[in-house]
Amino acid sequence: MKKSKAKNLFSKFGFVTNLVFGGLLLLVYAAVLVPPDTFWPAAFFGFLFPYLLLINLLFVGCYALLKSKKLLLSLSIILIGYQHLFNFIQPIPHFGSGKGGLKILSFNVHYFAKDLSKKQVEHPKLVEYLRGVNADIICLQETRFMKTGKLSPDGIRDALPGIKYYHLAHSNTNGGPMTLSKFPIVRLGEIRFEHSANMVLFSDIVVRPGDTIRIYNCHFQSYKITPEDYSLTDPEKSGTNEQQLKEARLISKKMILAFTFRARQARSVATHIGKCPYPVIVSGDFNDTPLSYTYHVLDKQLKDAFQEAGFGISNTYTAFLPLFRIDYILYSQRFQAVHYQSDPVELSDHFPVTAVLKFLR
Repeated sequence: MKKSKAKNLFSKFGFVTNLVFGGLLLLVYAAVLVPPDTFWPAAFFGFLFPYLLLINLLFVGCYALLKSKKLLLSLSIILIGYQHLFNFIQPIPHFGSGKGGLKILSFNVHYFAKDLSKKQVEHPKLVEYLRGVNADIICLQETRFMKTGKLSPDGIRDALPGIKYYHLAHSNTNGGPMTLSKFPIVRLGEIRFEHSANMVLFSDIVVRPGDTIRIYNCHFQSYKITPEDYSLTDPEKSGTNEQQLKEARLISKKMILAFTFRARQARSVATHIGKCPYPVIVSGDFNDTPLSYTYHVLDKQLKDAFQEAGFGISNTYTAFLPLFRIDYILYSQRFQAVHYQSDPVELSDHFPVTAVLKFLR
């Protein structure tokens, strides 16, 4: 009798709750189409996707156990946005060899903070890692431009087998993005953004006679949230409720500003790509999830290496957005990804991402 009553209560009130969470998941799908510089609240929905997806999957499981057709609600909503699911997880392994293609590596190196803090300037772990990957083209963000030593631009280039060329630009007084290549860089360019230190470096590279490609090395607007801003989430550091509220408002303000800036930056880069005469590869730190307007603006005209050749969950940031992918390798239809990986190496607050791309004729 009690079981039957509990079942009836779940059937009645559980379905109402199911409607609420199903509706929220639909809003997440729609939010990627809304420019944050027009309506900033939409940008926060992308962070909710994994949790709303899990809740809706739980409803499907519960109604399946009850043998109820109500499972079709959440199941239908999940299927409507199935493409978003594959932005976060690739359940089927890809067995491409990764040989015979163009190997691209993208890595936000956080100004070499790990190597410098451990005084490994003479034997930098970062350079060891890059040497081991042996990529054809390397896109680094937040590089510290040291004048001499193994972490200087010349030092990094000379330590990597086959790397002969590099292209860099200052986004601040200390450093910026740097692109290294085994192939000749025949044209250099920059996309600078108004009221922002973040930028995009683009390099035209001749990968073989008659084939020029353009590499976009992107670093979109950062949140600029410092470790001190995290104190409200740390019980040992948290102060009064008033202090926590003040910190929460500060973090929200920084996030809203970053959402707004990135929307404009993504549109600017998308327009630039649309005018490019060559096949393009867009890599770098987007500072945004796959359920974001930033990603949507660029992905709608490009392919994603993780979607095409990844496996499992690819989280690329270790701090503020754990388990989220914010670093990408995207490319035009002239390429096919045959290999993708994100290495969980402790060399930065980001993880590097690598893809092997083959030309399609």
